[in-house]
Amino acid sequence: RLFVIIVVTFALISGTALAQSTLAERGPFGLGVMYGMAGPSIRYLGGINAKYFLDETHAFAGAVLRRLSSKNDWYIHADYLYHFRSLIPVERGELPVYVGVGGRVLTQESNEDKVGVRFPVGLAYEFAGAPVDVFLEVTPIWEVQFGGDFDLEGGVGVRFFF
Repeated sequence: RLFVIIVVTFALISGTALAQSTLAERGPFGLGVMYGMAGPSIRYLGGINAKYFLDETHAFAGAVLRRLSSKNDWYIHADYLYHFRSLIPVERGELPVYVGVGGRVLTQESNEDKVGVRFPVGLAYEFAGAPVDVFLEVTPIWEVQFGGDFDLEGGVGVRFFF
């Protein structure tokens, strides 16, 4: 359901995009929804995410997600992000590539909680003339406990800025 909401929102807003959006036009704080996958035994997660731009290239982002098949598995992350705005030119809006570093906590019903260091890499399409972005990211994770294993996670989402 969440994926359908993201796609419909993307389609509706893309029709209204007219001019390139800047931080001053869209506002620095974005709040939205996110859907993702995490862990070696794939967990499907859904919840809220937020992003705060310090300027056009530097931002903090985070999310609070819940495992869709469990009420007691939670995924919380926070990242520092750097945006490369001119790598992929688009006719309308912007499509910055971003990279970052952050942390995440995964609490599980089985009491096997995990702490990890995140290295997100993503794309965020910022609509022209609308305070909205949609994003896709892939995130290598270094699990701090359990021998320092590496894992791969990912997510998609949409945010409204104000």
